[in-house]
Amino acid sequence: MRTKSARRELSHDAICAAALALIDKHGLAAFSTRKLGAVLGCEAMAIYWYYPSKDALLDAVIDRLIGNLAVEVEPTDWVAALRAIAYAYRRIAHEHPNAFPLLTTRRFASDGSYAFLEQLFALARSQGLDDQTIACFYRIVSSYCNGFALDELAPPLPNNAALRKRHPRVVAVMKWLEPRYLDDIFELGLEIQLAALTSRAQA
Repeated sequence: MRTKSARRELSHDAICAAALALIDKHGLAAFSTRKLGAVLGCEAMAIYWYYPSKDALLDAVIDRLIGNLAVEVEPTDWVAALRAIAYAYRRIAHEHPNAFPLLTTRRFASDGSYAFLEQLFALARSQGLDDQTIACFYRIVSSYCNGFALDELAPPLPNNAALRKRHPRVVAVMKWLEPRYLDDIFELGLEIQLAALTSRAQA
């Protein structure tokens, strides 16, 4: 067990970084504060000096993941900000595939995530969009990014001889869903939504 002086070497940031690394390595289902304590060299109870619950720690991991999104919120262009955020959000899925489901299954409910959304929504409001329109397109774009990224993380469909014989049309179409084509598909879907937003804003 760590001594009190050793325990003081812990910090909110160190614990959160170790939690994210552990989730990245082993996945969310295998994550526990007991395993995190073993990594940090302390008992699990020591972690609760910094985070009152496992949920609070997971919220901190979410804040860490979305921390870089705020820099994408340019002060002059709401649509450009949404575009940059969408690409940055998808990168999180690529860089942290085991942790990304946290963003899709847990509501943003921390001060850090609220601060990010406040900045984003204030930018939209400053450009004349009403709150209902902001909410509508935030939900549409965020749901699109979540669904697209989760679909990318799913294992590929089998492509064996029996499948090709029974379902040739499925196989022909699935070819165009290979990873090398997904950037173009993501861009197409995102731009369709942003064009609708631009038209709505101008109206």
